[in-house]
Amino acid sequence: MKLSSLLLGLALPLAAQSVRLPGELAPFQRVSIMARVPGIVESVNVDRGSTVRTGDALIVLHAPEMQARIAEAEAKASAIEAQRVEAEARFIGAESRFERLKAAGATPGVVAELDIILAEKERDAAKMLVSALERSAGAARAQTTALKEMEAYLRITAPFDGIITARHVHPGALASPDSGSLLELEQVSRLRLVLPVPEAELAGIRAGRKLEFKVPAHPGRTFTATIARIPRSLDAATRTMPVELDVPNSSGALVPGMYCEVEWPKQPTAKPVSR
Repeated sequence: MKLSSLLLGLALPLAAQSVRLPGELAPFQRVSIMARVPGIVESVNVDRGSTVRTGDALIVLHAPEMQARIAEAEAKASAIEAQRVEAEARFIGAESRFERLKAAGATPGVVAELDIILAEKERDAAKMLVSALERSAGAARAQTTALKEMEAYLRITAPFDGIITARHVHPGALASPDSGSLLELEQVSRLRLVLPVPEAELAGIRAGRKLEFKVPAHPGRTFTATIARIPRSLDAATRTMPVELDVPNSSGALVPGMYCEVEWPKQPTAKPVSR
């Protein structure tokens, strides 16, 4: 074989190859909506398939005893505050009396030393009572605030935009933190493509690379995903790495659970040289 032919063969471009790997689509976020405080389900504003936005009211609970507890806490806080104001007035009076006796005591024989000592002790006791009542008032206000925050939990809202995929509760039911899931919410405007990549195909993997994939539900149509999360650890049982790709899905054409085939690029190899 001539040298020129050999050099021509060596100069041929590397042959790019790819392999089809099976993957599965999953919601980008999935959460079970649960009650944070006990209450009777007053209304359920969504159902399976409902589209919700962040902050939308999904379920409203009713708990009459919560209002009673808040009223009791507010009354207690008001009573302690009144005691604090009264104690502060007594402290101001005791301090004033002590200062007058102390000033008078500067002249020998006008005021007994014992009276000055007793006035000082009375002032100190009044001051300590004011401090104690200030702490009690602060604790009472904190308890009232906590109860009001708990009352806000009676209105269960959506933590993110998504689709309600399951409903497990109806009006009249008793809901509590131990009741389990009331609704299932999934974010589907953006999906995760979970792709188990075999050990032999991991060379050259990098975040940010765009790959194409197809799904049986849309024959002839090609979608694009971006490598986003690489765990850098193999599953010992399957010798694969579960790489995650981000899939934009604003059109809603794709749904979680879909099987897909991804065109995974292999490392390029040189074409054989003809002899």
